[in-house]
Amino acid sequence: MVKDYRSKTKIIADILESINQQGHAKPTKILVDANLSYDRLVKYLDMLVEKKLVNRVENSETMYVLTEKGLEFLMEYKRFERFAAAFGLRL
Repeated sequence: MVKDYRSKTKIIADILESINQQGHAKPTKILVDANLSYDRLVKYLDMLVEKKLVNRVENSETMYVLTEKGLEFLMEYKRFERFAAAFGLRL
């Protein structure tokens, strides 16, 4: 059985999509949706916060929300994904 390789960009899109679907998300839910180990997820989330694609909200629990920039990235990624699919390509 051949495993599908996910690019870093696809992993980022999966994380952003998970957060977008819920409006705000706990790390555990993102971890399950994006199919990542905890260590990898933390690295990606830290990078996304640094790049201002998501905000970390810390109340009683840590939550993540998309920024306007993150939502724009996700929409453009999906648009490019559809464009590539029209030519028979997968990202």
